[in-house]
Amino acid sequence: MPALKKQRIDLRLTDDDKNLIEEAAAMTNQTITQFMVNSASERAAEVIEQHRRLILNEDSWDRVMDALDNPPEPNDRLKRAAKRLQNME
Repeated sequence: MPALKKQRIDLRLTDDDKNLIEEAAAMTNQTITQFMVNSASERAAEVIEQHRRLILNEDSWDRVMDALDNPPEPNDRLKRAAKRLQNME
């Protein structure tokens, strides 16, 4: 059973924006509401995911900066991987 739609957002659009949205909705066989909700929801999820991936707490940021400023010596596993890569070239 789908969730009941209880919320509403009113928008003011230019004629060009409205025509563009109507055309895209028709091309995807969706109502204007379906098209706008699906498009906005997908974009919102992308923005939230990008934001969450980019946020580091202060300790994590300091560790990343320290690793960039003072990279550790390559271990044997990394040296073997680099050698395999050179052999592939």
